[in-house]
Amino acid sequence: MNSPAYTVRRATVDDLGGLKILWERARFQVLDLEKRLTEFQLVVSDAGDLIGAIGLHIEAKQGKLHSGAFTLPEQANQFRPQLWERVQNVARNHGLVRLWTQEGAPFWTQAGFGEPPPETLKRLPPGFGDAHARWLMLQLKEENVAALAVEQEFELFQTAQKEETEKIMRLGRTMKFTAMIIIGLAVAVLLAFVVKVLIKNPSLLAPGPR
Repeated sequence: MNSPAYTVRRATVDDLGGLKILWERARFQVLDLEKRLTEFQLVVSDAGDLIGAIGLHIEAKQGKLHSGAFTLPEQANQFRPQLWERVQNVARNHGLVRLWTQEGAPFWTQAGFGEPPPETLKRLPPGFGDAHARWLMLQLKEENVAALAVEQEFELFQTAQKEETEKIMRLGRTMKFTAMIIIGLAVAVLLAFVVKVLIKNPSLLAPGPR
């Protein structure tokens, strides 16, 4: 009798039904994960049965492994390495520099994940979650120094642009205030002139036949 064959691939819409059942059993936030369907890598049998899944959320050249679950928990140790191999291929294809996870299985520390240094923890993308929580990190490759320099220059450019915009806005407010003062003074002078003319020529207030 032939052993069953298994495939590791990206999730599609057709897999949503099985994934929802898997997520419900694992007590995950199903509605949230539905929106992130294409983040998931799956292990499926040749009969199309869902064996397990794990999500890979990518942001800023970094990845977060999340929501790993298996239809039969006792099969996790058997199939988790296959998912991990798939995740590494996806990470390489996207040029990721590091991976993060809060998955608690011992497998991940055996795969090289460990406590991140404080300086590296500062690079955790905000979209991944709370930086004060417990994270495991795996450095895949060194970050490109030139790319970092460009990123830093862009951040400085954005800061300078923001300061320039604020400066222009302050100048605009000052000019507007000054213009209002000038207009107010002009109106006051005009009114004073009209009052002066009327005082000298009261007949102008009640014109009649001359």
